[in-house]
Amino acid sequence: MAVNIVETVQKNLGFPELKKIDPNTQEVEKHENISAEDYLAQAAIPVVLLGLYKYSQTEEGNAELLKGELHQKLLKTIFGNNTQAVIDRIANYTGNTSDYTAYKMEIIAWEALHIIRNNLSAQPAGADIKTFLADQRHNILIHLPASLKIGEVLHDSTIDDRTHKMEGPISSHMHWLEKFFPGTDRRKEENF
Repeated sequence: MAVNIVETVQKNLGFPELKKIDPNTQEVEKHENISAEDYLAQAAIPVVLLGLYKYSQTEEGNAELLKGELHQKLLKTIFGNNTQAVIDRIANYTGNTSDYTAYKMEIIAWEALHIIRNNLSAQPAGADIKTFLADQRHNILIHLPASLKIGEVLHDSTIDDRTHKMEGPISSHMHWLEKFFPGTDRRKEENF
């Protein structure tokens, strides 16, 4: 994998470095000197990337992301009826207003889509975005604080599942094997 989408979005938008979750608590240590604005990226980047991942799992969603035939409100497109609940969850977690959170999340979504498209081949086809984001899955989950409980909002308990967020020599090897064997039923990952 040539790019880590989480780190690239963070760097391109000038946010502070995102912290990985603690494997025991599934939380990110919040330092007292970090502002609510700076802390926003810790929750918003992984959640927006999850939204893009889930949206790309449908043929229509993948095609829209690939062709760029999207509306101005990318958040509404990827989260649908759950958009405001997702925004409110992140705003409450970070201490920002809902309007400011929505504004920043929209910027994050467009930047992420720009990065994804730039990392595809010159002639992207079919499931390229879906595959790219599936390969980024682990990078996304290890930055997602469990207390957001975003899986509840998106009606997908696998998002908050601790086993997908584990790291270490054995876990890393298992995550590598998941990618290595394409015979894995990717439809199970649609529920991410």
